[in-house]
Amino acid sequence: MNKNEKFDVLSYMRSITPSKPKDLNDYTVTKWCDYWLNVCCNGVKTTTYRSYESIIEHHIKPVLGDVLLQELTYEDVQLFINSMKMGVGIEAPLSPKTIKNVHGVLHKALSTAKINSYIEFNPADKVILPSIPHNEIHVLSLSEVRAFMRAIRGHDKEYLYLITLFSGLREGEVIGLTWDCINFDEGYIKVYRQLIRRKNTSGHGQHYEWGSLKNNKSRKIYLCPTAMQILLKLKAERKSNEFVFVNSDGSHYTHCAVYNALQKIIDKSGLSHFRFHDLRHTYATMALKAGVDIKTLQYNLGHYTASFTLDVYGHCTDDMRTESSRKIEKLIINTLPTVITSL
Repeated sequence: MNKNEKFDVLSYMRSITPSKPKDLNDYTVTKWCDYWLNVCCNGVKTTTYRSYESIIEHHIKPVLGDVLLQELTYEDVQLFINSMKMGVGIEAPLSPKTIKNVHGVLHKALSTAKINSYIEFNPADKVILPSIPHNEIHVLSLSEVRAFMRAIRGHDKEYLYLITLFSGLREGEVIGLTWDCINFDEGYIKVYRQLIRRKNTSGHGQHYEWGSLKNNKSRKIYLCPTAMQILLKLKAERKSNEFVFVNSDGSHYTHCAVYNALQKIIDKSGLSHFRFHDLRHTYATMALKAGVDIKTLQYNLGHYTASFTLDVYGHCTDDMRTESSRKIEKLIINTLPTVITSL
């Protein structure tokens, strides 16, 4: 191209982009989802894109794919939701959370079609989704924390569990923790990625790959001196490894290995059962009770908003509010005794 000739960017982009539907009467849900995924989802994270792609291929297309886009109704989408809940045409019923995710992708795709006037309304708008049961948070009491720490003493995953308890890291974050994340001079770890399990394309087995964080924002977590001493000890023992927590062959731990080991420890020690994620909840609760403010805790946990952190740990803040009333009462009695006696 001549340097003085103006390059037509828009024409070029149109040439490499799937064409918009010309005859909407023949445009199916499959065709629209393919167009939406390839054109409208280029800006999302790679992991999000793959999730959308998988949901479209494995759930939406097999049931709704042949339906004409303009003929898709509220009832069609509701029946689709019901079929996933009942397990019709699939190996087993899907969980309410998975159904919500499938509906979310379908709703996004159809919203774009509505914005572009390809359909008059979004047929995924008014459907009724199965309610998602909230897993009860199991926060370990201080006596349970002490018992757990005694139970893991000398275990090959002892330090992984302790760092999780002292930092609140998610499982993929702590498994994927590498030495470049740790600043020993200033006493913090930088969390900027996590290890994610993926099913192999063959459908058999799984593999691990690096993925972005849940809120897509890196964060620095300043650790207590005890936690930093643990990491210093590990560094002295394992200088050549990329990962902080490793098997004897230098490979990182897997989610299954961490889960199975935890359950054996719990069974052997007689502790009431809890999930690995409950170590994160325990950290958050201990931090609040120690006086860490909500905004700092939100940042450390990697939550989107402080309001979400408050919603999750409202049980703890209720206790703190009760304690605050006791402190105010003590202040009144100690500083305003004459007023109190006159009442």
